[in-house]
Amino acid sequence: MKDLLKKYVLQNILKYGKPDKHSIIGKIFAENPRLKDKKAAIFKELDAVIASVASLSKPEQEKEFSVYAGSFQPPQQRERNIVSSKQFRPLPELPAVEGREHIFRIEISPSGAGTHIGRGILLLLNAEYAKKYKGKFIVRISDTDPDKVDPAAYQVIVEEAKWLTENKVDEVIIQSERMDIYYLYAKQLIDLKKAYVCTCAVESFRELILKQEACPCRDLSAKEQTVRWHQMFTTYQQGEAVLRVKTDLQHPNPAVRDWPAFRINESEHVRQGKKYRVWPLMNFAVPVDDHENGMTHIIRGKDHIVNKDRQLYIYKYFDWWVPHFVHIGKINFVGMKLKTSLTKEEIKNKKYAGWDDIKLPFVGALRRRGFLPASLIKYAHEIGPSKVDKTVPYDTFMQAIASYNKEFIDASTKRYFFVEKPKKITIKGAPNITAHAPLHPDDPSKGERILETGKDFYIQDTLEKNKLYRFMHLFNFKNKTFHSEPYDQALKATLIHWLPVCDDLVPVWIHCQDGTVKKGLGEPGLRDLKVHEIIQFERVGFCKLDAKEKDKLIFWYGHR
Repeated sequence: MKDLLKKYVLQNILKYGKPDKHSIIGKIFAENPRLKDKKAAIFKELDAVIASVASLSKPEQEKEFSVYAGSFQPPQQRERNIVSSKQFRPLPELPAVEGREHIFRIEISPSGAGTHIGRGILLLLNAEYAKKYKGKFIVRISDTDPDKVDPAAYQVIVEEAKWLTENKVDEVIIQSERMDIYYLYAKQLIDLKKAYVCTCAVESFRELILKQEACPCRDLSAKEQTVRWHQMFTTYQQGEAVLRVKTDLQHPNPAVRDWPAFRINESEHVRQGKKYRVWPLMNFAVPVDDHENGMTHIIRGKDHIVNKDRQLYIYKYFDWWVPHFVHIGKINFVGMKLKTSLTKEEIKNKKYAGWDDIKLPFVGALRRRGFLPASLIKYAHEIGPSKVDKTVPYDTFMQAIASYNKEFIDASTKRYFFVEKPKKITIKGAPNITAHAPLHPDDPSKGERILETGKDFYIQDTLEKNKLYRFMHLFNFKNKTFHSEPYDQALKATLIHWLPVCDDLVPVWIHCQDGTVKKGLGEPGLRDLKVHEIIQFERVGFCKLDAKEKDKLIFWYGHR
C-alpha cells in the first residue's frame, strides 16, 4: 500500500507541482479497488508519504519516479452501454422478391420546411429496410400541388433525410420535374379507354357515383376524350375539367369509383413557374413513379389502404409488376402537434421561431438539441412495421429516445459545471485547492478540468442548517464551514455542484424544451468548445452548444 501511495504521490507532484489528495486517492482506488476497504489506513499514511516526497529535490523525485515508470496500468474502463447498429432489434423479414434489387422510398410533401417525428419514423423504417437488404432508398418530393409548396422545403427535406438515415439516401426525385412522364401515361390510359375527361359539376358527379351510375362523360369516344384532354391544357378553366381513371362503379367503396387523376391549377409553381397548368394528383403520380423507379416494397400507413386500391387499377391497366404493400399502424402522438399546415401558420404568426424551434416535435429541433440519428433509428427498430395502431404520449416518446440517445453520447461527452442564478457563499476554513475534476468519470484519457479554489464559491442550491454537503470533486462542509476533504460515503453528504468565484467564468444560457431559458455561469473551459459540440452539465443534463456570442455561450438542452 505504501509503495502504491508513493508512486501516485510522485506522479501527482511532478505533474502539478503540489499534491492533490483527491486525485491521488482516486487513482489508487482505480488501480486496486480492494484498497477501498482500507480507506482509513490509506488516508492516515498519505500525509506522511506526501511529506517524505515533498522533502526531496525535483531531480530526486524524478529519479524515484523512474522506478515506477513501467508499472502504470491502463485505467479500468467501466463497460459502456453503447448500442451499435447490429444490436438494434432486428426488423422482421418482408415478402421476398426474386431477381430484383430491393428498393424502398418515402414520399414527402414540401408543404413545410420541416420533417415531423411521425414522418421521420416512417422514413427511417424504409431506409433501414433498404440497409437490411442492401438495397436502395429513394426520397421523393411530391410537389405537384402548386398551392402547397414551401420553397425552403426542398433543401430541408433532403438534408434532414440524409441526417436521419446517416447518409443513406441513394436518390432524390422531384415530381414536378417529371411532368412529361405523367402526361405520357395519361394519354396511354385515354387511348386504352381506361381514363376520361369529366366536366360534370362536383355535386352532380358525387350523386351519380353514390348511386353506382356512370357520368355522361365516361362513355364518350376515345377521340373525344383526346380532344378534351388537349383542351385541359388550353381551353378549360380551373375547376371545369378533371381526368378520371375508370374503375369498377360497383366497388364497395365510393372513394375508389372513377377517382380523379389530373386537375387544372393556374397557380404559379415555385420551381416550374407557369410552365404547367395540368397537374397529376397523388394517386396517379405515385404508381407511375413507383413503377418507373422499380419499387419492390412500399411501407406506409394504414390510412393509405384506400389509395392502394385506387392505384392498383393503374398497375392492372398497364400490366405492371405489383410491389409488396406494407401498411403499418398509425402512431398517435398525444400532446404532440404534427400537422404541418398548422405549424406553418404558427411560425408565420411568430408563435415559434422556425421549424427547428426547441418546443416543436420536428426533426430539426431534435437535431439542434443534440439527439443523434441513432436514437431515432433505434426507436424505428423497436416499433417495427407493426399493423397495430399505437397511442404514444409525447413525454413517453421523448423519454424513450432520450434513453436511447444517452446510450450513444454518454461515453463521449465531457462534463462541466453550470450554476444557474448563482449565489455567492464563503466557506470558513476552506483550504486553497487546485481541483482536478475529470472531463469524463469513466475515461481519464479525456483529461481534467483544473479549477483553483479559495473560500468563495457560487452555488444554486439552498443550504440547510446542520446538514453536511459535499462540493463535487472538492470537499465536505457544514453550516458554511469546512468539514473534511476526502470523499467518504459513510458521511452521506449531499452532493452539489459549484464554481469558484473568479473573473474568467463564462455566462451561459440554456434554452429548454418548455421555452424557458436557464441563465447562469459555467467553467472557463467551456470557451474551448466548438459550436454544435455536445457536453453534459453535471446535475443538469446533456446540452449542445448552439452559438458563441460575444458575452455568452448559448446551449440547447437535450435531456438528462
